[in-house]
Amino acid sequence: MTTYKQIPGYEGVYEASSNGTIWTIEGKTTTRTLKNGQRQKRVWKRRQLIPKHEKRSCSTHGDLRVELWKNGTHRTKLVSRLVASAFNSNPDNKPCINHLDGNPLNNQPENLEWCTYKENQLHAFKTGLNKNRKRVELVSTYNHKHYKFYSMAEASRFLKMNHGFVSGLVSRGITSFGEYKIIVKGVI
Repeated sequence: MTTYKQIPGYEGVYEASSNGTIWTIEGKTTTRTLKNGQRQKRVWKRRQLIPKHEKRSCSTHGDLRVELWKNGTHRTKLVSRLVASAFNSNPDNKPCINHLDGNPLNNQPENLEWCTYKENQLHAFKTGLNKNRKRVELVSTYNHKHYKFYSMAEASRFLKMNHGFVSGLVSRGITSFGEYKIIVKGVI
């Protein structure tokens, strides 16, 4: 059975459903000003909002977005974020939404989790959703210890450099930095 919960910040106007869709609430009222200056009031019937599908350059899928109106202004919002804000608690105030199955079209609450940007990226790396990454290994010339990373950016952070540092070295043909030999494992 489908359940509905009001979306925080849009109470009395919009609600999210447990099947991952967004709806207007029966009786939603809007007004507009006509060219002659007269105000026109409109009372809406309950209806499902049709989301826009925006493809990402790194994926064949894309996130679903809807436009929400309130007080005469509109904002485009991610369906996943609206559903998660209505159904899933976020006690640590994490900024991102992760689709557990990797499908950005599946916005059911049980498929969504709040996460940090780093947690979101690690999930994409570990599940193979990020097809553009290159695994990197740093090998210490002092103790021959191996440090393995899911991305060049992660290896750069380990070296306490900016996120594109290792990528820049590798693109110039440089295979070592300080005590570390850089080994790129290729696109996975």
